[in-house]
Amino acid sequence: MKKIASLSAIEYDLGKSKNIDTLDFLKNDPNQLNIYKKAGANYFAKSEISSIELCFNAIEKTLNATSVKKDEIDVVLYVSENATRGYRINVIDINKLLLRAGLHKALPIGISLSDCANIITGLQVGVSMIASGMANNVLLVCSDMITGEDEKRKMDRDTSIFSDGAVSCMLSKPGNGDFDICSVINENSPSLWAKNSETHEHEYSMEKFKIIHRISRAILKENTLTAANIKKVFTSNYSLPTNKLFLRMAGCKPDKGFYDNIGRFGHTLAGDILINLKDFEKDNTINSGDTFLSLVDSYSTCGAIVFCKK
Repeated sequence: MKKIASLSAIEYDLGKSKNIDTLDFLKNDPNQLNIYKKAGANYFAKSEISSIELCFNAIEKTLNATSVKKDEIDVVLYVSENATRGYRINVIDINKLLLRAGLHKALPIGISLSDCANIITGLQVGVSMIASGMANNVLLVCSDMITGEDEKRKMDRDTSIFSDGAVSCMLSKPGNGDFDICSVINENSPSLWAKNSETHEHEYSMEKFKIIHRISRAILKENTLTAANIKKVFTSNYSLPTNKLFLRMAGCKPDKGFYDNIGRFGHTLAGDILINLKDFEKDNTINSGDTFLSLVDSYSTCGAIVFCKK
């Protein structure tokens, strides 16, 4: 397989863990609460600090975990859906973050338009900069949080509960990190967004999973892999039935999915797949050459990434 970049020093920071039965729209609706619990949900993370503070905490851990010096970091990719929500982080916030972290030479780039698939877009941008020679080291930080009433933590179609968190990692040239990135696929379908309504719910879901099926098969073929070659599949933390359907679309058996964090904190919007990889690596033996697949989606964007242990 080709190697186009490397990934290392994944670190994250979550809000405080809370039981989902403390949410207003669930504690007064035992039937709905039971539906969420049957789908695997138990806890969510609620932050008492700002999104930018979550970013700093994750970045500080990554900087402590990497051998890359601060003045060797060329770019900081700030990935967040908050730019499209009520809570916005502006260029002043980012520059304050860079100064506080000691990243005086890094160029900040913001990414937000892919919603929950932002992480793949961010990885695609960072990997492209490394592969083209525009950067040697890219620090990616992804941070999202929900502000306001509890109801905003309710994901569309009651699939999951949103959590507050940030995750960061270092992207460098192939062979320099813990994992080598083999390829990234990102696909946006504007017409898919138009179908995102209760009226077209079935049509929307069918089209979404067709795209997941297509890009997962395409990225495996591109790397001369089959589903049998994949050690684990990382997806966003939606629900057990939904995530197992993602595995099915990729041609993988359900036992190859990583589901541990569905119950632990739910959906941190774009950050899930990196957090899941970090937690899987912490608790399991990963051998050199082990290959992984990640799949993400949003209202209109779907993405996939293949990477392997160095």
